[in-house]
Order: sequence, then C-alpha cells, then structure tokens
Amino acid sequence: GNYAKHLIKIKKALPLAGRDNISFDKLEIFERKKGKNAKSNLYSVDEIKKLNKQVKDIVRIDLKKITSKRKNISKIKFDNPHIMGVLNITPDSFSDGGLFFDATKAYEQAELMISECENGLCSGEILNGQECQTNEDCIINVNDILNIYKYKNSVNTIKEKDINQMVSELCEELSIAQNIVDTPKKGCPVIFTPHGLYQTLLSPLLVSFSGTNLSKNLSSLCGKEGEKLFDEKIILSDDPHIDYSPASRNYDDEGVVTKKNILINKGIFNNGLYDLKTGSESSKDSTGSAGRSLHSNPSPTTSNIVMNEGKITINNIISDIDEGILVDHLLGAGQGNELSGNFSANISLGYKIEKGKIIGRVKNTMISGNAFDALKDIEEISLERDQVYGSMMLPYLQTKNVEISS
Repeated sequence: GNYAKHLIKIKKALPLAGRDNISFDKLEIFERKKGKNAKSNLYSVDEIKKLNKQVKDIVRIDLKKITSKRKNISKIKFDNPHIMGVLNITPDSFSDGGLFFDATKAYEQAELMISECENGLCSGEILNGQECQTNEDCIINVNDILNIYKYKNSVNTIKEKDINQMVSELCEELSIAQNIVDTPKKGCPVIFTPHGLYQTLLSPLLVSFSGTNLSKNLSSLCGKEGEKLFDEKIILSDDPHIDYSPASRNYDDEGVVTKKNILINKGIFNNGLYDLKTGSESSKDSTGSAGRSLHSNPSPTTSNIVMNEGKITINNIISDIDEGILVDHLLGAGQGNELSGNFSANISLGYKIEKGKIIGRVKNTMISGNAFDALKDIEEISLERDQVYGSMMLPYLQTKNVEISS
C-alpha cells in the first residue's frame, strides 16, 4: 500500500513485479563454494551495494527480473499478488524434507494447501522412480473455486490410453461442474466416489485399525476381532504385493516380511495393523506393517488399501436415483474425532443427481455422520474401482446413515 510506496521513494525498498504498492526490503542470498555446504544470508537493499562485484553483478540480473513488470500468462493476470505453494516431497529437501514423503500424506497436504488459498498455482513431478501423471483444471471466479484433477501413480510407464481416459473424464466432469445447482433435499441417497469414500469413511476407519490405537485401547475396535461390525458386502485388505504400486514392499521398515492383511472379511473385523512394538503390547504378531520416515520411529502404516468391487456399474447405480448427491472431495476432512468415526465437513466437490443423471455441482453443502454407522448399511458397491492417492484401489459406494445440509 502507501507504506510500500513510501519505502520505495526513500530507496529503502524495491518494487515487486513493477508494482509500487508491493515492495520488499531484504534479499536472502545463497552461496556455495566448491566442496562446501551452501550458506545463506539476509541483506537489506542498502547492503546489496556493499557486496563484492561478482556477487553484486549476479544479484543485479536477478533483481531486474524480480522488479520488472510481469506479462500475463494465459488467464493468470499479475495485477494482484498470487500465492504459489511448493510442496517438498523428497526425503532430502532443504525445508520440510521427509515430512510428506509418504504418497498419501503428500496428496493430503497438497489438498490442504489448495483449500487454504483462494488463488493458487499447482505443479506435478516425477520422483524416486515413480511416474506420477496428474491432469488438473482449476477455474477461479470471484466467489467460486472449482478444482478438479485426476491422477495415476506407478513404478511402470503409464500407458497413453490411461492418460487419454483421465483427460476424457476430466473434461466431462469439468463441463458438468460449471453448472451450479441447488442442494438436494435432506435424506436423499448419497454416493461416494473412490476419493470421497476414502476422505469421508475410510480415513477414520484406518485410524482405528492402527496398532498404535489398538494397543492403547483407544480404538473402538479393541477386542472385537471376529465380530460382524460392517455390512457383509465389504471386504477390505492391506496388500503390499500389488505389482507396480509405489506402496508395495517385500519387507517393512523393521525388516519383517510383509503379507496381505485382511482387515474386514464380509463385514467381519478380522485384524488390525501392527509393527513389532504395538504387536508386543497387544500380544499379537507384527503384521509386517511398520513404516518410518527419516525423522520418526517405526509405527504401523498401510501399504495398498483395497476394497472389493461390486456387481453393478456406477451408471446403473445413478440411473436408479430420483434425487441424490455424489460426493467427491471434502474441505476440512479429518478434523473431527476420527477415533469415534464422527465426521462433519463441507463438500468442496459434489454433484447433484436428478432423475438418474448428474446435472451439476452443489455448493455451500455440508455432510455429516459416523463412518462406522455408514459402513454398517451399504446399499450398493460399484463394479468400477479407481486409484486413490496412488496406494488405494476403491469403488464407488452408496450408503445410508449420512446427512447433508445446506
């Protein structure tokens, strides 16, 4: 604002991108000498003049780029500031390296960054031998943000037909989503996409499957092995031996041989996920589920979470609904009491179903309920399944005991 203009006028700051109402008064300069670690120092605008000639010449070239007026790129205008979030997902990154190295944590953190920013720029990359194909569309209006994306992870080359299918689905969803419609009435049927199923129902469930919570009697599943707690249509497993999945492994991070673990078998709770420590505390063997980062001790983790497919296509499920909602993404998922299974969040991407067809996108709509109750009474599971966060294979799922409100 005016203070920025004042600092520029008295030569205590420089304009950012040619705008005199946005200024900066310091630079952080990184220097690395051959064979030594990089060092950084902060310099004020006045102190830049005192740098040695070699460094000063390089800094002046960079400053010219930083202070010059920007040209608009595509539909992105630089007449106002834009925020760009950079998520470090390599284990040796200089900042938050290792914190989001796990694929699921990385995707969740990326979604959080997008949700907290009214205008953002996003990027994708290939890392650690994993090929990640992401196709994304983001439309930003004054009072609306529409963000739709598709992705596929593999340690093998992703086939062109899979990429073309993702692009085709993305274009179709984008076309529908630009039409905003009224929220369906309360008590209507609710269908979760594979991504919506994980965010809403499976995320709190997996917390209860963790040996960390089972060994401390914090999980509501404690001592209930062999009991029918869920709908008999559900078979849920943790399978570390799926070909070409980045989450597959022959040994866990404690050197224990991995195996396929059946968590729910036709509605019956079979077993949790344990490492050596939590298994010992629960008088159970390790399930080969230990995981760790560079900065943590081993703890129970998942590998590839797989839910069984159903017998009916998602199109046929939708065609039987007179009025309902299809939930794809939530805003603020995981902020409730996950151990109890309770959830309450805004739907950031959801579609209204009317007379057997998806007619548009709903806004300002909340969803609430309890994951355990919702998974006790399943109406349909789709024949199709899709990859979620690179390490899950989940179907579409229609359930009761879920409330929506606007």
